[in-house]
Amino acid sequence: MADAIVSFATSSLKNLLMEQYDLLSGEKIKEYEEYLKNEMPLIKALQKDAERSRSADERIRLFARNIIDLIYRIEDAMEYITIKMEYPGATFFRKWVQMASAKEVEAEMEEISNRVEFLSRIAQVIGITQAAGESSSNRSTKLSRQTNGHDHFVGRVEEMELLRSYIKDPKCRVIAIWGMGGSGKTALAKKLYQDFQDKNHFYAVACVYVSQDFEPRRVFEDLYLQFYPFHREDVSAIRGEELARRVCEIQQDRKCLVVLDDIWSPDVWETLRIAFPSGDTASKVLITTRVRQAAEAVEIVAEKRYIHRLRYFTEDESCQLFRERVLLMDLPESEADKILEMGNKVVKFCEGLPSPVVNFLQFVATKHHLEDLKVVHQNLESYVRKSQESWGAGSTLQHLSLSYDDLPDFLKPCFLYLGNFGEHAQIDAEKLYLFWVAEGLISLKDCGVGERLKDVAERYLNDLAQRSIVDVHEEELPTVTRFKSCRLNPLMRNLSLFKSKEQGFFKVEDFGHGHNRPMHDSLSQNQVYRLAIDFDKYEDGYDFPLEDNEKKHIRCLLFSAKENRPRFGWPKKLSSLIGFKYLRILYFDGFDFQVIKPPQDIGKLFLLKYLSFRNCVLPKLPSSVGNLMQLLILDLRVRPLSKITIPNILWKLKKLMHLYFPDSFHTRDARKLRLEGLTKLETIINFNTGMLNFEDLSQLTNLRYISSKIAGSSEEIVCITRCMKDDDLLSTSLEIRNFDCYAEEKHSVFRNVLECQALTVLFMEGHIFRLPVHDRISGSLAKLVLVGSQLGEDPMKTLQHLPKLRELILNDDAFVEKEMVCSAAGFIELERLEIWNLHKLGKWTVQDQAMPKLSTLAIVNCRKLEMPPEGLQFVRRLQQMNVWEVHEELEKSLKKVEEQMRMENVQPLPKILFKHPCSDDERTRDSKSGPS
Repeated sequence: MADAIVSFATSSLKNLLMEQYDLLSGEKIKEYEEYLKNEMPLIKALQKDAERSRSADERIRLFARNIIDLIYRIEDAMEYITIKMEYPGATFFRKWVQMASAKEVEAEMEEISNRVEFLSRIAQVIGITQAAGESSSNRSTKLSRQTNGHDHFVGRVEEMELLRSYIKDPKCRVIAIWGMGGSGKTALAKKLYQDFQDKNHFYAVACVYVSQDFEPRRVFEDLYLQFYPFHREDVSAIRGEELARRVCEIQQDRKCLVVLDDIWSPDVWETLRIAFPSGDTASKVLITTRVRQAAEAVEIVAEKRYIHRLRYFTEDESCQLFRERVLLMDLPESEADKILEMGNKVVKFCEGLPSPVVNFLQFVATKHHLEDLKVVHQNLESYVRKSQESWGAGSTLQHLSLSYDDLPDFLKPCFLYLGNFGEHAQIDAEKLYLFWVAEGLISLKDCGVGERLKDVAERYLNDLAQRSIVDVHEEELPTVTRFKSCRLNPLMRNLSLFKSKEQGFFKVEDFGHGHNRPMHDSLSQNQVYRLAIDFDKYEDGYDFPLEDNEKKHIRCLLFSAKENRPRFGWPKKLSSLIGFKYLRILYFDGFDFQVIKPPQDIGKLFLLKYLSFRNCVLPKLPSSVGNLMQLLILDLRVRPLSKITIPNILWKLKKLMHLYFPDSFHTRDARKLRLEGLTKLETIINFNTGMLNFEDLSQLTNLRYISSKIAGSSEEIVCITRCMKDDDLLSTSLEIRNFDCYAEEKHSVFRNVLECQALTVLFMEGHIFRLPVHDRISGSLAKLVLVGSQLGEDPMKTLQHLPKLRELILNDDAFVEKEMVCSAAGFIELERLEIWNLHKLGKWTVQDQAMPKLSTLAIVNCRKLEMPPEGLQFVRRLQQMNVWEVHEELEKSLKKVEEQMRMENVQPLPKILFKHPCSDDERTRDSKSGPS
């Protein structure tokens, strides 16, 4: 249906109208703007009606797609108007903008008006509004919530016992089970409910299915009837408030257990809490939810609560569940054996969720002949998908789809974007944020006080994680973003792809089935707006059925070629990009543009907002990129060691917000690039002082994060120090190489850098000899790398007091004395520590409770180092330890500790890797590559 895509397009248009209002002048333009604003509620209502109808009627599908096309047409019209009003004198824009005259603008608006009126009539004719009359609460009651005692309890013994202990804990009033759809929350809750019902632990127990669109009175009635089963009075005659009062009263006076299954929103508890006592009572509440905020909202005054996230099954547990269910199916032995053969593939595909395993077996149970089972076995993946994509009661896809349907409109397209990334992919969070920003999924109106667009994107991703839709992984050093990456469970990815295909949101083409495969599954019938093309399997001469009239619909083009392949030419129909007139995102990944010729006319994509050459070989950035006045993001982080020439055109991109330079690059005539006037710039990565003017930084008033490399220049360090001190909101990552502080003047420059509160990451190569006292070092410092510092005093005495230091690396005689001590309660946030090539270090003492969060340790080429036995206790807290080329006695001591932990069955056991002395060539190579 049209739900996500129309919501997204509608919101994009509204944002555009609000943000560009000042650019729209003239009575006629304002009249059109007002008209579009007034028509949006109608268009939105039609979209909602189509969404709620949940009909497979082809007429409704066609209607929904027409709504999508209309929304995009309106958006395109407004973009054209904006461009025309913003750049009235630009010749190249006049050639591009087709609506050059007032008559053409008026004709386009009249056509849009006619389409709105036409679709309104069509909605009445095909009865969408009537179809929408069935409320979602009625639909929700059609879902089967039946569970089988054998479905989800394999491997849950420890979790069951933990939950039972909290239910029995007199201080714990609220127990919440939180997890993804299909993970077995309901089955687990009902098992607990039955256990306590049977054991008479409570005076009374009650279990109510709440659902997405619950009715409070129904919940109160269900609870009342379960608490008072022998009352004969007509419940329908009792007011809802009175029912809630009686339910609350019995929980106050007696020890009761209430199970509230499937709570979807924090608001639910606010509505239901009148039925639950807030004072002293022995009664308990057990809830299940997919949304963590909903669990956190269930809070009773001054009492303890426990929130348990239901883990995924291991592969062994899934296999055991599969076997048990097959044995329960009462099949002939030959058929049961055939199904058991399928087990391993099925459980791998279902990725730790029990419900898909059960649903697949229910699906297979309908196959009554051995020949049918053979066909299933040969086409296993498609049959597993089919069992999930069926819309029958209790199907996995239906359960997962409820999570999607419950998403607010602004999160649905964010979720659909996730399906574009590869299966099992760890999705780079910052890259995802940039896609969302470029597409207009996030606008300035979404920003709270002090928030930027990236902050809002991070909030959206966190919201998806809290709803059990995506797993997130936090950055070790959250300097730019809090999250490093995220990952969709394969079943959630299937849902994303299913919805995306249904709505024409995104299409992925990998040429995996040869050159005759249609590009878009009949693009003309199912319009696609975003296209990802993987060229790894593409060969010259393959058909590429993308017509010119189809190009103009594409909003996003992602080209990738991750494998090193021989030369091939771009398909003829992609040799020029001029036909993609509405393109917002153009992303190249992994191409060698020294070998193949890139597509032409990039500089004529005047609506482009995101341009990337990430991991490519690009000899020269086209000068025409300077024409891309709408560009927000430019990523030039080409393949390492490749050289790129950047023309002096970046200063023209006045709307640029995020700029990513390569590690190294050239400019024409070795002149420095200009960045003045880029007042919207928020992020600069790899600011190279040799190729860029430091003076321009003072004009970048919106800058929030900069990473920079400086080689030996005091003047440049002083300049960036001034910028860091002038802006309290700036976060800085600084790499200083070849800067020896033998003279007091240079040491003073270095101390001033350390004092800057904007400093979050520092790589310092050069002689220092001494560090300032800890209160003269930035409290924001999260990562510190010292190379060749030749410190004469133990650096741990100073650095252990830094409150946010998470990563510390000492390399190449950064410390030149014999003894180092980590004091008790020091390094409270340190997670990673590496010591490399400290040739004089002989003794390292780690006192009890030092480095409580340390998870990764590397000791490399410290051949004299010994550690007292008591100092080795911290090893038990580690996850990873690399020990290379160390003293023989230290290696023996560590192996002894490792063996002792194995005997004590310490879990998780740290991974300790030993490496013996290498050759001089290998040692030199390791030293040059530096710390990991």
